[in-house]
Amino acid sequence: MSSPNPKHQSSSPEIDPPPLTIHEIVTRLDNLHKKLSHAKYEPEKPSKLDPQQDEKDGDSKSTTNKPNPLDKACNELKYLKSAFEKLKIFETDLSKPLDTLEDNVKDILNDLDLKGYAKELIERNLNVLRANITKVKAQIPLQHQASSISESRYLQTTNTSKDVRTLLDPYRADGIFESKTFLKEFEDHYSDLDVRHKLCLLCFAIFPENAVVKKRLLRFWWEGEKLLSETKEEKKEKEKLMSEIKEKWSVNKILEKFVEKGFVEPVTKRSRSQFTSYKMHPIIRCLVIRLAQKAKFFHFDPKGYPDQNFFKSKKLCLVKSEGYSWWSKDVPPTAEEGENQKQEPEKEKEKQKQKPEKEKEKENEEKEKEKQKHKPENEKKEKEKEKKENDTVKREKERVKYLENLQTLFNVSKQFPDLREELFSKMKNIGVLYLGRWEPTTQRHMEVEKTEFLEGLEKMGRLLFFSLQGISGISKLPKSLGKLYNLRILDLRACHNLEELPKEVGSLKKLTHLDLSECYLLEKIPKDLSNLSNLKVLKGFVISKNSKCTLKHLTKLSNLVKLSINVNRKDFSINAHETETHFFKFTMLRKLKIAWGAVAEEDEDEETGQTSKTQESQAQKSSARIRKAIGKLKNIRPWGGVHGEGSSKSVPESKVADSTAKSGEVDDNRDAKKQASVATASKDADNKNENHQMKLEKLDLQCYPERELPTWLVPKNLKSLERLYIKGGELSNLGEIHKQWNVKILRLKYLLDIKINWKELQLQFPELQYLEKVNCPQIAFCPCDASGVWVSKQPPTN
Repeated sequence: MSSPNPKHQSSSPEIDPPPLTIHEIVTRLDNLHKKLSHAKYEPEKPSKLDPQQDEKDGDSKSTTNKPNPLDKACNELKYLKSAFEKLKIFETDLSKPLDTLEDNVKDILNDLDLKGYAKELIERNLNVLRANITKVKAQIPLQHQASSISESRYLQTTNTSKDVRTLLDPYRADGIFESKTFLKEFEDHYSDLDVRHKLCLLCFAIFPENAVVKKRLLRFWWEGEKLLSETKEEKKEKEKLMSEIKEKWSVNKILEKFVEKGFVEPVTKRSRSQFTSYKMHPIIRCLVIRLAQKAKFFHFDPKGYPDQNFFKSKKLCLVKSEGYSWWSKDVPPTAEEGENQKQEPEKEKEKQKQKPEKEKEKENEEKEKEKQKHKPENEKKEKEKEKKENDTVKREKERVKYLENLQTLFNVSKQFPDLREELFSKMKNIGVLYLGRWEPTTQRHMEVEKTEFLEGLEKMGRLLFFSLQGISGISKLPKSLGKLYNLRILDLRACHNLEELPKEVGSLKKLTHLDLSECYLLEKIPKDLSNLSNLKVLKGFVISKNSKCTLKHLTKLSNLVKLSINVNRKDFSINAHETETHFFKFTMLRKLKIAWGAVAEEDEDEETGQTSKTQESQAQKSSARIRKAIGKLKNIRPWGGVHGEGSSKSVPESKVADSTAKSGEVDDNRDAKKQASVATASKDADNKNENHQMKLEKLDLQCYPERELPTWLVPKNLKSLERLYIKGGELSNLGEIHKQWNVKILRLKYLLDIKINWKELQLQFPELQYLEKVNCPQIAFCPCDASGVWVSKQPPTN
C-alpha cells in the first residue's frame, strides 16, 4: 500500500486547497510519465509454455510476449495526459487522486532502487497504480475516451470500455467524434485500403452492434460482390503472379489486415486453426456506418440501423418492420397522405355515432343539394384524385425501375422473407440475394408460407450468390433455378423441409459451392448434378434409394476439393471394391466427411467448430450402449478422470505395460482373430493400391457401421492426412499399430469398442499434436484434461 501524503496530513481541515487547472493537471501527469518511463524493470519470465493460455491470448505465439506491466502503466499515464490536454471545459478537484498517483510512482521507484528488490512487491504496487489510474479515467467525459483506435482497442479490458459501449445514439451526437487524433488515425488507416478492401470493410456496417460474423458468410458475400476477383492489370500478369495475387486477395489476408489496423477483432479460435468469426467494436462501427452512408453502401436510420427504404442505395436490406413497406402490394403513400388516411375515417366514425337517424336523413338531403351547388368544386376534387392516381402509377414505375437496378438484397432481421412475385422478378441485375439467416445460431426462426415468388429467379441471370439458409417451408425448389447461369454459390443449408432438388440444377455450369447440409428430409438428388464441372465444394450429398445421383456420377466432378456425404442406405459400404475405386478417382479432393444413419446430417461446422443441438442429441443416442457397458468394463480402470477420460498427468510406461498385459489376458482369442483379419486385409490393400494415393488432408467418419476400417484406409494411401475425426459407430480398432500415420489432429468420440492405450496411440500416431477423446472408455491412460483434450507442447501447424 502507498503511504499517505504528509502535506495533506498537516493541512488545516477547514481550508480546502484550490482546484487544479487543466494546465497543472497536464504538467503533473507529464512529470509522472517522464519519471516512470526512465525506470527499468524486467518482469519474471514464466518457467514453461502454457498451451491453453497461449490459445486464450489470441495472436500471441508465446507467453513470453506478455507486455511489461511497467510499460502498461506508462502508456496509461500517457493516455491520461493526452486526454486532459484535449479538455477545455473540465475543472474539478483532482489534487488528492493525483497526490495518490505521485505516491504510488514514488514507492515503485524507491523499491526499484533497492538491491535485490522483491518483484512480487513491485508487481503489487504496479497493480495498485493502474487501479488508481482507472479511477481517474472514470472521471473523463465519454466523448474524450476514444482518443485513438489503438487506445480504444487497448482499453477494452478496462472498466472505462463498458461506458464506451453504452453510448446513447452516437450516430446523432454531433460532437462525439470530433477528436482530431481519433478521426485522423481512423481516416489514415481507412485511406490506406484500396477500393475493394474498403467495400469489404463497409459490409460490416449492416450487422447489429457486437454481432459475431462468420468468415464463411463474408467469403461468399465478397465473392458475390466480385471483391475477390482480379483487375484487368492483374489478369495480364496472372500467369507470372498467380500465387501472389491469390495470397493478396484471399479472405484470410483481408481479415488479417482489418485486425492489424484495429477495424475488427477475432472472436473464436478452435484447436489452433485460423480464426473463423469476427466482430467490430461499437465505436468503429459508428464510423464505418457513416462511411457506408456517405458511399451509399446501404442506407441507415438516425440510430444506425439499416432500413429497407427504396431509392436510397443500390444495396438494400430486409428488416423486421411494421406498417407500410415498399414491398407491399400497393405503393406506400407519402407521409402526409398516410396520416390523413388514418385520421379521416376515425373522425367520420365519431361524428356518425353522435347523430340520430332523422338528422342523418336531413344531412343526406342537404348533401345532395350541396352537390348541385358545388359541381365545380367536385370536379376539382376529381382532378385531384386523378392526380393522386397518376402519382401512384408514377411511383410504381419508379419502384420497378429501382428494383431493376438493385445490386444486393440482404436479409438482416426479416422473419418471413416471402416477397411478392411481381416485385421479386424485377430484380434483373442483382448479384447477391441473401434471404436466409446469417446468424451462427438458430435463435431466429425463419419461414415462408408460399414459394411461388421464387419463380422470379428466372429473370436473375446475373445472380452470383443465392442463400436460403435456415428457411423452413421450402419443400421443393422451382425449375426457374436452372436459369441462374452465372450463379457461383448456392447456400441451402438447414432448409429443413427441402425434399428434393430439381434436375435443372445441372444447368448451373459456373457453380463452385453447393451446401445441402442439415437438410434432414432431402432424399432426391438428380444425376444432372454431375454436370457441374466447376463444383469445388459439395456439402450434404445424400446416398439413398430414392436418389438417382450416385457416388459414381460424382466422380465426373474433377475439381471437387471438399465433399460431405450422408448415407441412408444399409447396402452401401465404403469397403466395397467399387466404392473404393470411386474414391480414388477424386484426385483433387482434400476434405471428406461420411456419415451414416440417423447421424448422417451431423456436421461439425468448419467455421465455428460447434455442432448443432440435433447432431449432439443424435450422437448421444449412438453412445447409449456406451453408458450401459461402462459398468461392465472391469479390466479398464479410470485414471484421473471420469470413465477413463484421463488426467493432466502422464502415466509411467511400466504401469501402462502392466495394465495392457492384464487386459490382454481376458480377450486373447478375440484380439488374435481381430489382428489376423486386420493384417490379412491390410496386406491385400497394400498390393491392390500400390500406386494409389489420395491427397486427403481431413477425413471425418461418423457412425461408421463396420468393425474394421476399409482396406484402402491405411497410412500408405493417405500420406497427406493431417486431421482424422471418428465419431460413433461400431469400429473396433484403428488399424495395425506398427503402421504409422502422419495425423496431427485426432478426434475420437463415442467409441465403445476401440481398445488402445496412450503408449500404443503414440506409436501409431507419432506426429500427433492434438487429441480429443470423449466417451471412449477403452482408450486408456491418455494424459487428457477434464474435457478429454490433450495438446502437445509444440503447436500444431494449420
